[in-house]
Amino acid sequence: MINRVRKIVERTVVGDSVPALIRWGKRTPPSAIEKIRMDAFGEVVRYAAERQKFFARKLHERGIDPATVRRPEDLGDIFTTPEDLRSLPAEEFLCCEPELVFETTGTSGGPKRVYFSYAELDFAARYQAAGLYENGVRRGARVVCTFDGGYWISSWVTFRACEYLGVFCSAAGKPHPREIYSRMPIYKYDVIAADPTWLVSFTEIAEKEGTFPLRLIMAAGDRMTDVYRRYVEGVWKCPIVLAYGTTEVGGAGMECLRQDGYHLDDFNILFEVIEPDEKGYGELVATTLSRRTMPFIRYRIHDVTRFIKTPCACGAPLQRIERIRGRRDEMVVMGAGNMYPEIFERILHDVSGIDENWQVVVRQEGLHDILDFRMELTNGISTSAVESAIQANLKTLYPDVWANHACGMYQLRFTFLPRGSITQGRKRRRLIDERAA
Repeated sequence: MINRVRKIVERTVVGDSVPALIRWGKRTPPSAIEKIRMDAFGEVVRYAAERQKFFARKLHERGIDPATVRRPEDLGDIFTTPEDLRSLPAEEFLCCEPELVFETTGTSGGPKRVYFSYAELDFAARYQAAGLYENGVRRGARVVCTFDGGYWISSWVTFRACEYLGVFCSAAGKPHPREIYSRMPIYKYDVIAADPTWLVSFTEIAEKEGTFPLRLIMAAGDRMTDVYRRYVEGVWKCPIVLAYGTTEVGGAGMECLRQDGYHLDDFNILFEVIEPDEKGYGELVATTLSRRTMPFIRYRIHDVTRFIKTPCACGAPLQRIERIRGRRDEMVVMGAGNMYPEIFERILHDVSGIDENWQVVVRQEGLHDILDFRMELTNGISTSAVESAIQANLKTLYPDVWANHACGMYQLRFTFLPRGSITQGRKRRRLIDERAA
């Protein structure tokens, strides 16, 4: 069964013409995009109701007739969660025989397994190709992709996107940055796709030994802080665009060169921001419109962001979201307020003498919340200097959080550990709640 979105695109785009896809997207008014998305939403709901055990059971429990569902709110409190995917067998979600499987990193538990067809992977790659094309990647470019391979989806999508663009590409897995640096003059790479922390290590080598001409860097994976971005762009004299996605949803969006939010793939994914606060920040939820092997209906990504209301100066008609503020499952509510990892990244970014594997832990002593900065020192700096710098940044950057400290709503602690004590997985956990439930 081919859904409405794919029919339209395949009819409009001849062969593998990425420019044709972009022209079609740009001349499609937002009202038409909205109609396409909502029609596709109703179609995937009916499809999943017939073939997906998990979703069919949810509808039956709530007495909802899928034929009456037109918009996400018609499903009430029906969502698919990472916990569902992790705890239930794949047969609960599969709608047809799969051809590919990818796994998540297992940041907050065991890995989640997501199944695709070859065509679905191919379709996702076409939209990443469109984003790269709009950001200046043309024939003649030479791309090196250092996203981790194996069971991760990112490397495969980027490699196929380069095939659509007709550009040279090395999908190198995730080698040591030195390996790629030594090959730069051989293969003349001028586009790099990598995760932010790898890019920092790569750039540290280039800062000491020399750079090469680059036209674009695409970063995705873990969080690219403003400090990382300024440093990498400053050394390479090259723009960084951030891409956003998950293994479950696929490639969800990409910045343009204006670096003002992710342009979302509105043609393949329907996005919601649920339970927004007074500033519009809430949890991002996605429905995969063009997937049929393992479609997700209202998948709670747990990432916290908000829609950007104003149109982008680049003219693209697609919706945009802000860069991810944090994860709903990483948010910690405590005496300091609602805490997200990005708060502490900002506080610690210019504090010298601390290792990058720091963590902030919320714990409890008696009746008091404790905000415990756990760090490893790197250059012999005094602990008192580190403590003073952190308190100064907290007071300056987050006066409301500091005011709560002054009122005694929580206490600060600073724990200095031997080098190598704080271990991190592929995705760093910056903020941890150790309080009893």
